[in-house]
Amino acid sequence: MLVQNKGKYVRHAAGVRLLPGTNEISAPEWKRFSGHPIAKRLIEKGEVITFEKDDAEGEDDNDTQAQSVTEINANPAIDLVNDTYTPELLVKWKQEEEEGDTRKTVIEAIEKQMAQLNGEGDGNAEGDQ
Repeated sequence: MLVQNKGKYVRHAAGVRLLPGTNEISAPEWKRFSGHPIAKRLIEKGEVITFEKDDAEGEDDNDTQAQSVTEINANPAIDLVNDTYTPELLVKWKQEEEEGDTRKTVIEAIEKQMAQLNGEGDGNAEGDQ
C-alpha cells in the first residue's frame, strides 16, 4: 500500500521505517505502524497518510487502500509522484501506467521526477521542461 510521509524526518515505529515522501509498505506493516502511539499522533496530524483507491466504495476496508498510483485519481497521483524519491518505485509506476489507462499527465510527471532524481533538471521545478 502507498503511505506518504509528509514530514521532513524518517519515521520509525513498530519495526516499520517511513522515509520522507512516498513509501510502499505491506498491509501488515501498516497495521503495526498505525497501531503505535507515536504513529497514531502523526496520522492524526496528517503528517502520515494513506491513499484509497478511487473506486473503493463498497469494498472491504482491507481492499480500499491503493497499491499503486494507477488506483488513484490523476491529480493526487501526480502530487504523490512529485513527492517520490525512490527511482525503482517511479519506474514501476511508469510501467503500470503504460500498461493500464495510459494517463499522459501522470506519465509525464513520473518522467519529470525521474529526470530530477537523475540530476537532469535545473533544480527549478517550474522551469524544467
